[in-house]
Amino acid sequence: MARWPDQPQPAEERAGEQAAPGHRPVADRRAPADRSALADGLGRWSRESLRQRLDRLPDWHPSRPSQPDRPGGQREETLPDGPQVRPEPLTDAQHEDRVRHIRGQLDRARDQGLATDRQHLADQRLGIWSKDRRDAHDAIVADLYEMASNVPCERKAIMAGGLGGAGKSTVLGDHAHVEQSRYLTINPDGIKEAMARRGLIPQLDGLSPMEASDLVHEESSHIAKLLAGRAVRDGKNVIWDITMSSAPSTEQRLDDLDRAGYSTGGIFVAISIDVAVGRAYTRHRQGHEDYRAGIGFGGRYIPPEVIKAQADPDWGSVNRRTFEKVKPRFADWAVYDNSVTGRDPMLIDVGHCRRQREEW
Repeated sequence: MARWPDQPQPAEERAGEQAAPGHRPVADRRAPADRSALADGLGRWSRESLRQRLDRLPDWHPSRPSQPDRPGGQREETLPDGPQVRPEPLTDAQHEDRVRHIRGQLDRARDQGLATDRQHLADQRLGIWSKDRRDAHDAIVADLYEMASNVPCERKAIMAGGLGGAGKSTVLGDHAHVEQSRYLTINPDGIKEAMARRGLIPQLDGLSPMEASDLVHEESSHIAKLLAGRAVRDGKNVIWDITMSSAPSTEQRLDDLDRAGYSTGGIFVAISIDVAVGRAYTRHRQGHEDYRAGIGFGGRYIPPEVIKAQADPDWGSVNRRTFEKVKPRFADWAVYDNSVTGRDPMLIDVGHCRRQREEW
């Protein structure tokens, strides 16, 4: 199976390299006749036959020759200077074909137990990950923490909630006037990108790393908790950028902050379910076009039915219901409506509940 350029090489492919104790390299375990048959089989794959197979791939497939060489998820700022030629955007029909492929691949991957919490939890009951994954978790946390080395330790926190695509970061910086450089932002989706950068997301045929990132959902949440735990122990200012779809999880985060003596504010950015579905579609499609051009790790695909399941008859979404439940625990809070694309978010409600604190 093909690998992303930055994905570690499996041990089975490192013929002749040092094997684990008690295991011979795969190449050495083959009988001479098997190796001869393998060589004969490879000889039948001529350059022309491979080219014909590649040409038959769908236009949206990352391995199709019309796609630019994948630079291992290199970021836009590392691309060469000068105008970049982007592939022709996929048509609506091609994109819908891709979506069907994504859904099928993810369903099969889950059925085959490819989610990383199924593959790499050494102890499911105790939640202990394998050593190589623990080492990767520690490295990600260390990198993210180092990037926040200038964030002060004032025991201030903000919990920002809302459906995906609500625009929480925009509201925080441009409308709530939060100086985000003074906070370590903890966002499980951002951690998924850090995992993609290290080749930790299972590779699925025809999917970008972020399209396959649902398979690391539990693991990315675990890493987010590790990062938050380190920050809270040091008293570092934090922003939890979450959806608030789960009331128990939101309350647990507040409990942790309260025990550590934090003063926590809350911000909720409200959008309708229909708007969330539309924005998820747009963000996924744009992310994939960037990926085809060699930028980033692709767009995350969120099935519409998953978003629609967050609907609530009283508050519009279960996310908003969670916020309304926990807002008495915030020192102060604000709600913004960002449902209208092209219009600035509107402040629709504010309040002060617990001990007063300094400006964010």
